Amino acid sequence: MTDTPLIPLVVGNRTLTEGSDGVGRSFDPATGALVAEYVRAGEAEVNMAVAAAREAFDNGPWRRMRPFERGRILQRIGELMLARRDEIAIKESTDSGKPLRDSYWEVDCSARFFEFYGGAADKLHGSSIPLGPDWSDWTVKEPVGVSLHIIPWNYPFQLIARGVAPALAAGCAVIIKPSADTPVTAYEFVKICREAGLPEGLVNLVNGRGSLAGDLLARHQGVDQITFTGSVPTGERVLIAAASHAVPCNMELGGKSPQILFADADLDKSLPIIAGGFLTHCGQVCNAGTRLFVERSIHDTVVEKLHARISAMKLGAGVDDPDMGPLINKGHRQDVEAYYEVARKDGELLLGAELPTAPALADGAFVRPGLVVGADNRTRIAREEIFGPILTVIPFDTAAEAVDGANDSPFGLVAGIHTTNINKALGVGEKLRVGQVWINSFGVGLDVEFPFGGYKLSGYGREKGLEALAAYQQVKNIAIHHPMP
Repeated sequence: MTDTPLIPLVVGNRTLTEGSDGVGRSFDPATGALVAEYVRAGEAEVNMAVAAAREAFDNGPWRRMRPFERGRILQRIGELMLARRDEIAIKESTDSGKPLRDSYWEVDCSARFFEFYGGAADKLHGSSIPLGPDWSDWTVKEPVGVSLHIIPWNYPFQLIARGVAPALAAGCAVIIKPSADTPVTAYEFVKICREAGLPEGLVNLVNGRGSLAGDLLARHQGVDQITFTGSVPTGERVLIAAASHAVPCNMELGGKSPQILFADADLDKSLPIIAGGFLTHCGQVCNAGTRLFVERSIHDTVVEKLHARISAMKLGAGVDDPDMGPLINKGHRQDVEAYYEVARKDGELLLGAELPTAPALADGAFVRPGLVVGADNRTRIAREEIFGPILTVIPFDTAAEAVDGANDSPFGLVAGIHTTNINKALGVGEKLRVGQVWINSFGVGLDVEFPFGGYKLSGYGREKGLEALAAYQQVKNIAIHHPMP
């Protein structure tokens, strides 16, 4: 007998406790302890999930409901998330390693997505097009069909909600493929959808290996659209699979986001924002602000203050809500530690907080946050996405130089600007080639209302805001010729 929970597959109205690819395991990255086992789907279960989603979309009641009725169910999902806030947050911190406050934010933000898109469900208007006398012409927005959501491990609960809420609001059916590293809260999400009265088959859960279940789903002829969040190499493989049957994709890929700090900024306000921009969830964030361009006159002061901040940080298990938790697993820890060596070659590495010495944390995937100085923007440490808590600090002399450096990157996801000069802030923001610019901020609360996505290798398409709905809709044009008899 074992008390280890088993995360099943959910296909239509069926909960499957066995899969043709066996069983996987998820571990607490803070301790190495087993958190859960999960059923791994193979080809048979993938086919079942797509068939269930297709049946729900083609013949189920969802598209036949009045839009406000769909909206009420979506809003009910958000209410249930908040009702189970503590339980979900604790499971998320245990499974992913993030501090508990970040897991609470995930639940709150997920609920906001369902509130927001639930309210939008009855406002998806088409347009009237004037063709002149004797003609009527208009557009109708229809759901794209079966939408596949491939979810990364860094924000598993929130990123499911971010894509699934607008997909359901548009009228789609959904298949969720969680990361093999963080399967626990995906099942909690599906249970909430069922409890809220979502018709069967609209949300299906397919756990498993990305190389098997993920690839089979992305290539499946029954899938009409794919939303993917993850690394550039994996995103490229998903795009190749999607091209095999010519379906549209939303791609949110990597980042090496710049933060620009001018000498006139209020350092007491800006430095905590800058630190949070590269330290949140141990730097395992696609939009992490890991390149800091600092006006030369304040460079040394900024480095000294940031180094003191990271040196005072406390590392620990996510459920204890430390300053910073562990990386997702020991394999990724090795990858991040390798970048410490890159940093030493490219410049000077200033490490901060020490590894925890408590016996209970000795087996965790912890690393020290670090600052890199003396490395210019052409070095590997300044150009490659690390997905860890390492900040490269680069001095500049003019605003134009800062803009050129910020834009000199294969990525273009977000950027931050810190200054008290509004002309400078807006002038620099206008010239940055990124999908989102934050001024005197970096990440804004429960930011579900405005669109998010990148330029260049950071991907394409937009999540969040009303713009996200377009990924899950097709536009049909109807024209009528009606001359008077």
